[in-house]
Amino acid sequence: MDGRLECILSHVHAKVLADIGCDHGKVAVYAVLRGLAKKSIAADISEECLKKARALAKEKGAGSVEFRVGDGMRVLKENEADNVVIAGMGGREIAKILSQAPAMDAKFILVPHDDAPLLRAYLAKCGYEKSSDKIVRSGGKFYPVIVCKKGGAAYTPALEELLYGTSPADGDCTAYAKQRLAVLERICASIKEGDARSEEPARQLEATRALLGRAYESKGRNQNN
Repeated sequence: MDGRLECILSHVHAKVLADIGCDHGKVAVYAVLRGLAKKSIAADISEECLKKARALAKEKGAGSVEFRVGDGMRVLKENEADNVVIAGMGGREIAKILSQAPAMDAKFILVPHDDAPLLRAYLAKCGYEKSSDKIVRSGGKFYPVIVCKKGGAAYTPALEELLYGTSPADGDCTAYAKQRLAVLERICASIKEGDARSEEPARQLEATRALLGRAYESKGRNQNN
């Protein structure tokens, strides 16, 4: 189990877990095996993926896993699951799935592989209250892991939160910000001054430098104590 999946599982505590876009079904299967969920629903639009998930459940002896073929959360009845995991797809697609979902008083564990700022903006606009939003490094890549529940007030998040979540002092977040800093510096250097295309990268660069500045300052204080 890689670090991304372990982080997802660390947030699961369910009577019924729905793993949407389950791929090989590891989250659904191991949640049952570890006693984190009494039952799992492994759902995917691909029958081939579900075959792999069924094979894993059979191999591991996970009997309380149900398999459903379908598009997004449409495979679920209203309030059928109390934990919902959506991972392995882009932030835009996750936002679309949430917008088309049946009413669900559930904890959502969302792991977009791209467009995380777009997803964070959608969650804020639609009143999802986040209990955790951090960057996790696994296999040389960085993944946002967002844990939230609908029912809060809509708000406008700061750019730093859109880019890096709500745990900016975390080591993996700092490492990700360093990686993004190099990318943003190259982008800004390649765009001529005054070009309108430079505005958004410049804003992101400023926010990234501010985050890293605070991280270095905090690290220095801790070393001196």
